[in-house]
Amino acid sequence: MRSDRYEARENRFKKFTKVWAAIYFLVTAAFLGVLAYANLLPFDILWKVAAGVGVLFLLTFPALSIKAFRVSRKKIALFFSIIFMLCYGVGIVYLTGTMSFFSNITNIGGSTETYYVIVNSDSSYEDIGDIEGLTVDTLATEEIEYESAREKLVKKAKVEFNKMEKLSELGNNLLYDSDRIALLSEGHYTVVCEGLDGFQDETRILYEIKVRTESVSNSKSVNVTKEPFNVFISGLDTSGSIDEVSRSDVNMIVTVNPQTHKVLLTSVPRDTLISLRGKDGAQDKLTHAGLYGVGESIGSVEDLLGININYYVKVNYSTVMKLVDAIDGIDVESEYTFTTSGMHMAGLDGLTFYEGTNHLDGAGALAFARERHSFTDGDMQRNRNQQQVMTAILKKMLSSKTLLTKYTGILNSIEDNVETNFSSKEIRKLIKMQLDGMPSWDIEKKNVTGIPDSAICYSTGDYYVSIVVADMDSMTNAVSAINEVFDGK
Repeated sequence: MRSDRYEARENRFKKFTKVWAAIYFLVTAAFLGVLAYANLLPFDILWKVAAGVGVLFLLTFPALSIKAFRVSRKKIALFFSIIFMLCYGVGIVYLTGTMSFFSNITNIGGSTETYYVIVNSDSSYEDIGDIEGLTVDTLATEEIEYESAREKLVKKAKVEFNKMEKLSELGNNLLYDSDRIALLSEGHYTVVCEGLDGFQDETRILYEIKVRTESVSNSKSVNVTKEPFNVFISGLDTSGSIDEVSRSDVNMIVTVNPQTHKVLLTSVPRDTLISLRGKDGAQDKLTHAGLYGVGESIGSVEDLLGININYYVKVNYSTVMKLVDAIDGIDVESEYTFTTSGMHMAGLDGLTFYEGTNHLDGAGALAFARERHSFTDGDMQRNRNQQQVMTAILKKMLSSKTLLTKYTGILNSIEDNVETNFSSKEIRKLIKMQLDGMPSWDIEKKNVTGIPDSAICYSTGDYYVSIVVADMDSMTNAVSAINEVFDGK
């Protein structure tokens, strides 16, 4: 009787392993299929991985699926197949997550601009419905985005518009008359807050309007593993969603030569006076070009330096903080000991950095990269500090240890805070190139400098604001350095 029960259990176990073998086959095939489809590994690594998986499969699958094998052999095969399937499952999660990440950051769906309905702090208006039938001051501009904002406001409350030529007059009226109402873009609102004392404290935002505009890629594609290329890094002065247009506080050209493994970081001061390509050459600060989308920033830098920019990567404050935290911080070299100020809204005031090496978390890295008030040459030193942060991030991320152990954390941390017009295929090619031998990169830095001045700019109405007139010699040197990287020197 005992023998019959043993034989029955043995038969049930063999039936189970046969079913398990089918599941094992499907998971193994799925892993190999996703691995091939992801196209992330160089061929010499890919075939070795596939061969290793094949050998492991042949050592375990027959014992699971063929009835004639002993139960003891089947148990061993079952044990190892469970381990292998867990590994393949993790691999599938990593690979599908990677493909989803590429799809998300390369999906250029458009940009969003915020407009504010603003009232005096002492006004009786509490809700958008309270301004029904009243007159709203706004700028006398026919920009499509402003027109869209007006149309959206009229749908919420039927108002009339008083179009004014002077931004300063609009701001003063709102500040000193509790019955006035204004509609301004976020960019113009920021200008008035900076130019008119007390404006931000004595007014309040009654309602927000979001205006969506479509974007296009406009990449100048090259073979990224064979030909040199320029990438424009646009760092917006906002947190949260990457599709919000805002001032571009970081304007950096990353020149990459994949053959010589050389990278050049060239920073342009945010206040540099430029011509807005999309506004008939109107004069403005480079940082304000970001208010009209990353394409306007790229066009302005191309015209300023006389170069072509192939791709862009757009990031914001959230990107920096989350990425640095995901890789367990970075080490940067500070030229000076200084304490941050003027960043109370971001919660970054009062952080002290010391001359020499500093280990920074995400908030520290952002504060280090943003500070300018502590330095005699202000924005110029900030550019150098931004390059230090960028260099530290690149060096740590390109190390094999960080890539392998922090991979999913890196992707998850920045997925919603990065936009690029690199294609998924081009990103895959760059990753394969890096994995194929893990080459080290030579990273150098350049800065465009200039002379501080003040001027009325396109985006500032009739307010004078600080600008930087770019120094011709520094621009010539910067362009020469870019060309040398392109030429492989």
